[in-house]
Amino acid sequence: MSPDEVRAHIDPMRPEFAEERSLVLPALKFAQTEKGYLTQEDLAAVAEAVHLTPAYVESVASFYDRLYLRPVGTRVVSVCVTLSCMLRGSDELLEHICEREGLPHGAEETRGPLTPDDADRLLDELRETPRPERLWR
Repeated sequence: MSPDEVRAHIDPMRPEFAEERSLVLPALKFAQTEKGYLTQEDLAAVAEAVHLTPAYVESVASFYDRLYLRPVGTRVVSVCVTLSCMLRGSDELLEHICEREGLPHGAEETRGPLTPDDADRLLDELRETPRPERLWR
């Protein structure tokens, strides 16, 4: 992703943001759509487009759990593990999904609450759906 591509995406948004640095998050989300994760080159392009240092941009990217600094799967399934979700069975659901998919624990659409059968249907649906052209997360 080039700085010009990032600028073309965020320029129409500029009037909506009081500060230039507020554009870093939409710029990072856009840069991630190309490969599904952010490379050092993507971070540098975003930094140049929003007039910030690469270190600042990387610190923002590393803070958010939906921005990825290394390759991830075409589909990312997140399971809420806050206390309120755990009380409703999310930890058992996560365990079920990981066992089914052969993943270690910790494995974009929000649905819930899900039963293990619901999760099976969702995973089957995701597996059968063609890869999107852009990877919005």
